[in-house]
Amino acid sequence: MTGVRRLHQRAVEIRGNAGPEGGGWRAYVITLTMLTLVWMALWGSASLIVILLGIAVGALILLLFPLPTMYFRFGIHPWRMLVLLVRFLWDVVVASVQVSWLAIRPRLPQPEVTTVRLASDSDLLEALTALAVSLVPGSLIIDADSEDRTLTIHVLDPGKQTMESFAGQVRAQEHRIRLALGDYDDDESADGTTVPDRRRGPRR
Repeated sequence: MTGVRRLHQRAVEIRGNAGPEGGGWRAYVITLTMLTLVWMALWGSASLIVILLGIAVGALILLLFPLPTMYFRFGIHPWRMLVLLVRFLWDVVVASVQVSWLAIRPRLPQPEVTTVRLASDSDLLEALTALAVSLVPGSLIIDADSEDRTLTIHVLDPGKQTMESFAGQVRAQEHRIRLALGDYDDDESADGTTVPDRRRGPRR
C-alpha cells in the first residue's frame, strides 16, 4: 500500500506541476534564473539591460531546447539557500586567490582530470552542480554523463589536495544544493547519512 500511495503521489505531482513544454513551471523558472546568472557572469555586469538581455536569451534557449517532462517537487529553503550562496562565494574568493598565486609563482601548474559520481539522479541537480563547480576558478567541467551521473572535471592545480578530497568537495557542493532545494525522498536522511540506491527509474 505504501508503494501504491507513493506512485499515486508522484502521479499527482507530475500532473500538478506541468508547465512550459512539459518541464514544469518551477523547473523553468529556476533554470531561467540560472541561465540569467551565467549571462551576467559572462558579461561581468548586473545592470538592468544585462539582466533583461539574460532573461531574453535564457527564454530563447529554453524555447529552442525545451526542458524534458519531469515531476518537480523542489522547494526553496531560504536559510539553506543562504548557506549555499555564502559558501559558494567563499569558494570563489579562495579559488581566485589560489589561481592568482599560480600566475606569479615559479612552478608551473600540474593539472589533473578526475571523474566524480553524484548522489542525485536529477538532470537539473546535475546541471546546477556542474555549473557551480565550473564557476569556481581552477575547475572546469569537461564532460557530464547523465546515464552514470558523473562529472569529469579538469582541475588546474590540485597542489597537495588529493583527487579523492576534491571529489568530496564536489559532492559536498551537490549536497548543499540538494538541501537548498529540498531534494530528498521520504526514505532518505537530509544530513546525507543514508544513501540508498536512487536509480529506481527516470526522475528529472
